[in-house]
Amino acid sequence: MTPLTLTMQAFGPFAGSETIDFTALGRSPLFLINGPTGAGKSSILDAICFALYGQTTGNERDAVQMRCDQADASLLTEVSLTFRLRDAMYRVRRVPLQERPKASGEGTTTQTAEAQLWRLTPEGEEDECLVARKVTDATAELQALIGLDANQFRQVMVLPQGKFRELLLAGSKEREVIFSQLFQTQVFQRIEERLRTQANQIERAVSDHRQHINGILAGGELESEAALAQELESLTPQVGQSRERFETAQQQRRRAEQQRDEALALQRQFEARDALAADKARHLEQRGEVENSQLRLAQSAHAQALRPQKATLDQAQQALATAQAEQHQAHAALTTQRTSAEQAQQALESARQRQAELPELRERHRQLGEFIQKSQQLSELQRHFQTSQTAWQQADEALKRDEQQLDGIRQQGEAIGVHLERLQSEFQQLASAPAELSRHHHLLALRQELDELTQQRQALITQQQQAKNALSHQQGETERAERYATEQEMRWHQGQAALLALTLEQDAPCPVCGSLEHPAPAINRAELVTQAQVEDARTVQEQARQALQRAERHHHQLTQHIDSHTEQAQRLTQQLGEWASQPLLALQQAYENLRHQVQRREQVEVEIRQQTAARESLRREWGTLDKQLKAQRPEVEKAKESALRLESQRDQLSQSLPEDARYPEAMRQTLAELEQHIAQLEKAWESAQQALSTSQTQLARAEEQLRGANERVERSEQSLQQARAEWQAALQASPFGDEAEYQAAQLNDAQRQELTHRVEAYQRRLAELEGALENYQTQLAEKTPPDLAALTAQAESAQAQENSQLETWRQLDGRLTTLQNIHQKLAAAHASQAELEAQYQLWGTLSDVANGRTGHRISLQRFVLGVLLDDVLIQASERLVRMSRGRYQLVRREDPSKGNKASGLELDVADTYTGKNRPVATLSGGESFMAALSLALGLSDVVQAYAGGIQLNTLFIDEGFGSLDQDALDQAIAMLSELQMSGRMIGIISHVSELKEQMPVRIEVSASRHGSSVAVKGALS
Repeated sequence: MTPLTLTMQAFGPFAGSETIDFTALGRSPLFLINGPTGAGKSSILDAICFALYGQTTGNERDAVQMRCDQADASLLTEVSLTFRLRDAMYRVRRVPLQERPKASGEGTTTQTAEAQLWRLTPEGEEDECLVARKVTDATAELQALIGLDANQFRQVMVLPQGKFRELLLAGSKEREVIFSQLFQTQVFQRIEERLRTQANQIERAVSDHRQHINGILAGGELESEAALAQELESLTPQVGQSRERFETAQQQRRRAEQQRDEALALQRQFEARDALAADKARHLEQRGEVENSQLRLAQSAHAQALRPQKATLDQAQQALATAQAEQHQAHAALTTQRTSAEQAQQALESARQRQAELPELRERHRQLGEFIQKSQQLSELQRHFQTSQTAWQQADEALKRDEQQLDGIRQQGEAIGVHLERLQSEFQQLASAPAELSRHHHLLALRQELDELTQQRQALITQQQQAKNALSHQQGETERAERYATEQEMRWHQGQAALLALTLEQDAPCPVCGSLEHPAPAINRAELVTQAQVEDARTVQEQARQALQRAERHHHQLTQHIDSHTEQAQRLTQQLGEWASQPLLALQQAYENLRHQVQRREQVEVEIRQQTAARESLRREWGTLDKQLKAQRPEVEKAKESALRLESQRDQLSQSLPEDARYPEAMRQTLAELEQHIAQLEKAWESAQQALSTSQTQLARAEEQLRGANERVERSEQSLQQARAEWQAALQASPFGDEAEYQAAQLNDAQRQELTHRVEAYQRRLAELEGALENYQTQLAEKTPPDLAALTAQAESAQAQENSQLETWRQLDGRLTTLQNIHQKLAAAHASQAELEAQYQLWGTLSDVANGRTGHRISLQRFVLGVLLDDVLIQASERLVRMSRGRYQLVRREDPSKGNKASGLELDVADTYTGKNRPVATLSGGESFMAALSLALGLSDVVQAYAGGIQLNTLFIDEGFGSLDQDALDQAIAMLSELQMSGRMIGIISHVSELKEQMPVRIEVSASRHGSSVAVKGALS
């Protein structure tokens, strides 16, 4: 981030509006911010930090307190910062909460805090509004863009007055947060979490497998795998024995069923024999009917012999009837032909009379032909006139239609223009929706994280209260143990004195004091306490003390966790702003509303493109249609002139024709009718002549047919008499008394076949019954009917015995199969569990190593950050060695921290004078400034060198140079000059006069009773 311009209005000591153009300082300048104490040098850094994060650099003054007391009441306190980040430019404006005069009337009103953020064009113009008003939204968006929060920004880009040692003295945990943001090493943290999650999943899977094994045993109602093996061993021979018993019962059942089936077959043979005997008796009852059918077949054979004579008689009768019918038809035809000949003669006479009209009709035909020719010319002119008139009318209608269409296109274009303006206005209103959606998405994630932290914190508070109660209880136990141990030790000493008193003798020196007199020897008033009892009491006391220490550590750890959660919650609350106090549902609803706005914005954008394309299409269509209209108008006039000219020619020709000859179609119809009439007259004359000739020929043929029919009737009568005589002779020679008996004996082929089939079927069935009955008599000659009921009962008993044995075998075999399946499942489960345990050995080890649970308790991310910190320390130590004249170097502490405190990123200073490493906190003020400055510069170098890191293009240093001697000051300025040449902007706030002499480019801050002002001075490059 590189500042370009900074505008401060009624801010800090600046009563008016002051603008600093950092671009006027030159490209990547090294400049001094100079001025008297209290003039407002640090307020410039406060303004930059306030514009970006809404906080001052020291975070000791509230933004509300930054209003200038000398400022005019109507002038708002606000800060505007234009800066470059990577290849883009942005502008942010912030207004803090303040009181301002009312727009109307007296008194003041509260001006709420607001912030705006824009993305700028390369020319510096406002391009896109990323945040419209909300302070928290602007802070979140800027934090996401820069990649640092306010605290991290103050530690790596702005070294405020009195705060330059924070990064130097930060612990591993704080430095890990800063470095992970700067170097984007969150991927290693995700690897740690992924390994921890995988290890936990495998551990749960191992536990689930153990439960699965217990479930397998429980499913088989087994207490253990040993019980499974024992039952398998005892059950296997029982299954074999049960199967043998079942097979024996099965064989007995088969023998009983075989005997029952043989008896059933014999019983069926006896029943079949009796059934055949009954069938034969019923069949013999049909003998009389069959003999009657045989008699009818014999009479039919005699009648068949008389059939030729009968057929000859029938043919003679038929021939006579046919000849008589032909005779009658010939007589009727002769009468009809005579009438037709008379009519044909009369038609010929009538046709001869109409023949005289033909000459007059032919003359009329010639005149009509001449009129038709002229009428055709008139019709041709009429047709051309109508065609031309139609073309004129169509062209005129097309012209009017196109003019209407042109007017419609204009109206559509106007409507699309109005709709397009409305859409563009709506699109402009929704311009900030995507940025707002992205910001609310980030806020929603922060809010969910805050709710989760709140829940965790409540759980930790509950645990802390429990730990506090346990700690109080353990303190009481420890105190009681201490009192008891002290009492026991006192009683032991008292007991020892009493024992010693028993050894005292009169006039003998006391082994303690040497006195010869013993006026008050110790007396044991209680039970003696042994040394072992004292040691036991001390052991209990030590155990209670250790338990108290564990309870204190546990309570302290919980307190630290709560503090950490509180700090994170405060950070999230600060980032969330007013959304931290709103319900989560409200934030989700706001997010959904913004998502709908983004969707609507996309729809409006599509509609704008569609409407713009439609408007362009209408414009093209309007131009094409306008050109077409300009070409159509002359064509319409030309068609009109042609129609009028043809109309005049038509009228002249029409006047030259008679009134009745002006209609060619009517004349053609009359001519056709005349031609048809002439043709009919000519055809009628020819037809009459032909009809007379034909009728005379047909009359002669009818007379000849009548003579032939008479001759055939005579011959048929003679043949009939002869056939009747022959029939009578044959009938008298037959067994029939008359012709009626002959007719009664007649049978057709179907009747004869039916009777024959009936007789043959009766005889064939009788033979079959007799043969089968004789066969059964032979087979059953020496056999008796079986006792089927007894054999059936025997088979059912055998079947029941088999079913019983089968059920017993199935139960035992099913249990054996179940146990075998359980044995296989257990083997597979043990194999899976072994595999899972092998996986856990791998993943668990990787998780422990990556999450810092082994060795020096350094996590993977902290290890990577440690390597990066080593690179930073190499760069920082090069500068520190120069400024400290070879005495100091910054090194990373290798020893792990005590307890569970995070380690791996602590700093020490290597003192070459003593040859030892010591904490950086032991450095003096000037030494700390040199170390902090070296660390900041080294960090800037390394961050710039790593691709994808956050760009630290700017560094502001507020005071600290006054603690350096002249040599160290020269070295510091030389290093800053080198750093400036690498493309960084470096600003220094200091009162040191030597700096003013060495740094010609500076920002002068002047103070007065009316407020401070700023001015850029010095030679620019």
